[in-house]
Amino acid sequence: MKYFTKKIIAVLLTVMLTGITILHVSGGQTIKVNAAQTFKVHFIDVGAADGALLQYGEGENAKYALIDSGAYSYETTDHDTIDVSDRVHQYLLDHGVKHLEFVVLTHPHGDHIGGMKKILEDKNITIDTIYGNPLEFEYLESSEDKEKQTEETARWTAFDTQTYQTFKKKLEKRNSYKDASLHIQYVVPQAGTSVKLGEAVMTFYGPLDNTYRYGRAQDAPNLNTRQVNKYSIVTRIVYGSNSFLMTGDAQQETIKKIVARGYDLSAQVLKQPHHGYQDVRLQDKPKGRYVYDSDHKYLIDRTGASIAIISNGYKNVNQTPESNVLRDLSGMDVYQTSDKGTIVVSSDGKNLSVSAQKGGNVPSHAGYVVKQKRTPLMQKVTVQANTKKKMTPLRSDASAAYQHYERKNIKIRISAQAKSFTNLKQIQYKFVKKGTSKGSVPYKTGTTLTLRDGMIGRVYVRFVTDAGIDEMQLSGIAVDKKAPTKTKIKVNRSGIKTLKTSTKTSYNKKIKKSAKFVFSASYGISGKSKTQYKIVPKGKKASKYRWKTANKITYKKKNKKVSIYARFIDKCGNITQRKSSGFYITK
Repeated sequence: MKYFTKKIIAVLLTVMLTGITILHVSGGQTIKVNAAQTFKVHFIDVGAADGALLQYGEGENAKYALIDSGAYSYETTDHDTIDVSDRVHQYLLDHGVKHLEFVVLTHPHGDHIGGMKKILEDKNITIDTIYGNPLEFEYLESSEDKEKQTEETARWTAFDTQTYQTFKKKLEKRNSYKDASLHIQYVVPQAGTSVKLGEAVMTFYGPLDNTYRYGRAQDAPNLNTRQVNKYSIVTRIVYGSNSFLMTGDAQQETIKKIVARGYDLSAQVLKQPHHGYQDVRLQDKPKGRYVYDSDHKYLIDRTGASIAIISNGYKNVNQTPESNVLRDLSGMDVYQTSDKGTIVVSSDGKNLSVSAQKGGNVPSHAGYVVKQKRTPLMQKVTVQANTKKKMTPLRSDASAAYQHYERKNIKIRISAQAKSFTNLKQIQYKFVKKGTSKGSVPYKTGTTLTLRDGMIGRVYVRFVTDAGIDEMQLSGIAVDKKAPTKTKIKVNRSGIKTLKTSTKTSYNKKIKKSAKFVFSASYGISGKSKTQYKIVPKGKKASKYRWKTANKITYKKKNKKVSIYARFIDKCGNITQRKSSGFYITK
């Protein structure tokens, strides 16, 4: 180990003497780029782990870098152990990558550095620099007394797992080769400095100081390794007007320290920290799991991102992303490697595009922000319709009641403006009848549609862009022009008939004691709104009497000749009026 430490010191001195390219980039700056080149981030499907390949340019002149390298393996809910140790290495081979300008290892956990073993063993892949935490990594451990797990009572503890030891041995071996081209500089980056990959600029937001406080006192045995997550190196990549935030497993305290330093966290693409895992557990929040905000919300609220990437793994045993994390990401389009496989986000310096290994570029979870009247990829969404209520677009997975009932054809026009980083290619729609599976109805291309008599269901709209597909829905809609039928004024006495209001009325029917009336009708596709009645004496105009709302009444007034009027109203406002034959109650 002493030899290894000396070797590292020598390497660092070499770095200082040779002057590695470090740039200072102000927050939010747009970088002028060569529009002919493309910058890509390949979020590799490495299971419940992280591994992202950065690519600038195409073909023989392409430049590559790597952020994290995946794991040895991960566990599934089926209790299977999936070997992913060679996934990143194989991905490099499949894409003809023989040289990495640099590798960023966000923190020394096995699911982020596990894949480095295979890469370091491959002499056909050269690496200029590895950026990471100090190799002799120390972090703040809590007091043994759970009630005193504070910064003041903590002690410093070395972190050196078997995976980390293996990585360091492999790195030491690389730097022992006679062939100097295989040697790799190991650098602990200074927060606020930047490096370039082609014309893409990556700024380091860490590592910061090692004074992160402990949390989750109730889970002390496992907290030692979780504490290391707080030391994750967060980086922001800018290419032209596009930006990416790469977060490792950064926790809320990490982000707060970054914010305190004044670093810019805004990004169009967010690599969600910690695989969509929620670190604050039930015992830490009295409201209970999934009720409260995730501990990543502080970060999510500050990025303003439209696209979120979660590297989580198919059927991962932790079942990430967790519900409250997804809820906090609901204003973004979320892509998961668990169902999309490897996800590639490309930039030409102005526009972003997304392609996925599985399922095209449709997100795993479509987001929509109602208050801002936009989807994650749309700057503005407008729905115009000749309805009583204004049509408000909703998230595609929202549960919404039927709010639009019309007795006329509904004409709908949809328009949208894409955000500056992507292009709107197409607007699609479909009408799904109530009770019909959404997936069984294909989309049509167009911006206008008309809903006619007898149609009840929901309209879905898709905005197809280079950066993915945003889907939204409208509230339930019914078009019903037909008035209620099979109307009936039922009474518990014989001889009382249901008549049209235009029918001449006789008042000869005598009833003893009282009469109970019940009003019923068939309300068609829209359904019942309400039933109303009024009691009209003989010789009086019905229009002079007010309607009262009820489904049934009991009439007891003696020796007064009357007729019962009823009107049946459906939810679209269609009305059918009927009256009973005349009668009176004897003494």
